[in-house]
Amino acid sequence: MSQVLAFLVFLYLFIQTPYLTPTNSFSGLFFRLDPLAALTAMLAARMAIPFLFLSLVTLILTLVFGRVWCGWICPLGTILEWTSPHPQKKKNVRRSDPGKGWRKIKYLLLGAMVILALFGNQTLIFLDPNTILTRSLAGVVFPALRFGILSSEKFFYQFKFLSPVLDAIHAAVVEPLFHTSQSVFIAVVPIFLFLLLLIALNWSAERFWCRYLCPLGGMLGGLSRFALLRREVTQPCSECVLCSSHCPTATIDPQTGFHSDPAECIVCTECLQKCSRGRIGFRWHLTHWQAAKRQTYDPSRREVLTTIAASVGAVALAGIETIVHRTPERLILPPGALLTDFESLCIRCAECVRVCPTQGLQPAFLEAGWQNLMTPHLVPRLGYCVYNCTACIQSCPTGAIPSLTVEEKHAVSIGLASIDRDRCLPWAYNTECAVCEEMCPVPDKAIVFDTGGNSRENSNLLKPRVVKEKCLGCGVCEFHCPVGGEAAIRVYSIPDNKPPLTGI
Repeated sequence: MSQVLAFLVFLYLFIQTPYLTPTNSFSGLFFRLDPLAALTAMLAARMAIPFLFLSLVTLILTLVFGRVWCGWICPLGTILEWTSPHPQKKKNVRRSDPGKGWRKIKYLLLGAMVILALFGNQTLIFLDPNTILTRSLAGVVFPALRFGILSSEKFFYQFKFLSPVLDAIHAAVVEPLFHTSQSVFIAVVPIFLFLLLLIALNWSAERFWCRYLCPLGGMLGGLSRFALLRREVTQPCSECVLCSSHCPTATIDPQTGFHSDPAECIVCTECLQKCSRGRIGFRWHLTHWQAAKRQTYDPSRREVLTTIAASVGAVALAGIETIVHRTPERLILPPGALLTDFESLCIRCAECVRVCPTQGLQPAFLEAGWQNLMTPHLVPRLGYCVYNCTACIQSCPTGAIPSLTVEEKHAVSIGLASIDRDRCLPWAYNTECAVCEEMCPVPDKAIVFDTGGNSRENSNLLKPRVVKEKCLGCGVCEFHCPVGGEAAIRVYSIPDNKPPLTGI
């Protein structure tokens, strides 16, 4: 029941994200409760992030009750449990985990993430379960649902008698549910395939991701070794194996007297429900408290040192990647991101992607190099940055997109527009066009007109020119440019990552 309730809260906050106001910014609640995102972001940025202190609640719950986040709250874990095949268990079969040695992977991944964060690298944070689910919903699931529903509406609208019903359903359900989300995303295929892989792995072992791979689970599992409340088996045990055969993480081992590792137990209480003789219980370790003993699958010293060396090597490789020293010409970051340590603070949560009203913000794949995998960037041909919009600023849980007022946002450029005279209608084809100037949201216009031409052309034809001191790089001109394919006016990243301040 708690899993269903937590998932519904997560889904409600996700749906309500586009309707955020400065006084109602709860969309990032699950990220603020996420101790892994909090730890890596603060280590990478070398600063305290007040909003993420809420993750201490999760740490305290773990130290008291064990991995309750994984068994009771985690939305991705809930989906993986619902999509597991749940084969019929045999009562007389002693089941143990054949992949027990794989459990160390999540601890090694956790270690690698922490080491990378110490060097300001957040590449692996895309493996955080909250970021995986939010990114998948924002970039794949909801856009695909919207596309399917709107396509169905288009078909049924052919039947005139259904129009009143369809109008009512669209206004009451479709519009509030999907708001302005679009159906076009650049990295939709890799995001979808990764989510599909996690679900498919369930058919190899129930909650495969939770058992072997989840770095947040590794972090909470390490703390659960010190939990005050732990599962115990009373004697004599009838050895009916019902508890071990129904344990979703296979941590109850018949070969060890049906005891379990507190670091792997997700406190789902399945064993309590299946034990017919009441030989299992969760008991407090107050007077005789001590850390749980090490297991054979815990990382060895050699594996830890190898992970540290590999992580440092990865940082070195990322440091000499050309993308670090030469910003891609079309890499346009969210408003104000150039004023912060964006690469270190961004946790790839896709909250800003979700709230962008034009869907101009897109998760990067390899456009910005491995170090910026899944970070947001603006793609003006798909959507522009709305002049008075601060939705991404309000939704960012870590401050990677800094807290700017509308007036402050107007003072910071995120890019610079440039006109391709070989494609622009007035310049290349001697054809009148003023779309870019008309759409420019800057009050005193960042696009102006000059007259020009030779004796064979209309010398009075108005030709656009960008005033770079006034351009904010919002991309509205590129988005609305009527030239087919690549726009005749395009927004480029600001040289040397130094944003010109247009109003400060």
